[in-house]
Amino acid sequence: MRLKDLTGETFSRLTVIKRAKSAPNGNARWLCQCSCGRQVVVDSYRLRKGITKSCGCLRADVSRKNIFENPQTRKNMGRSDNLPLYQGTSVDRLKPNSRNRSGVIGVSFDRCSQKWVARLMYRGRLVLNQQFADMDDAILARKQAEERYVMPVLEAYAKTSAE
Repeated sequence: MRLKDLTGETFSRLTVIKRAKSAPNGNARWLCQCSCGRQVVVDSYRLRKGITKSCGCLRADVSRKNIFENPQTRKNMGRSDNLPLYQGTSVDRLKPNSRNRSGVIGVSFDRCSQKWVARLMYRGRLVLNQQFADMDDAILARKQAEERYVMPVLEAYAKTSAE
């Protein structure tokens, strides 16, 4: 099959500058200039089919537009109490959730394994993810993890917000 030269053609926000090194699967790739100023290498197929339309800025623009058009989001914008963070931990996430059915935050029943699962995310990392046959064991594991990771953060947050 003969390669079609796409140099100079525009696909949505991308204008093809020149041919780049071929993809591992053999597809032609092209160096493109995005309308925002960034350059990106894109597979020929993705360009022609309209799968890739920008360097990623289009997705960000669409998301930004959707956020600003959402009345609930606009109402809460600029309120620092919506997402209080302390040392990289969302304090708001450590409070009870209305969807919790086990009665304990971070403890749930897994129907597939027929076991209780205890989980805790801390600073974007899963520090506890264990299964237990008994709910009490799962609750104990969660409480111990909270004492180790969460309580120091909550105590420090309470101190700084009281000042």
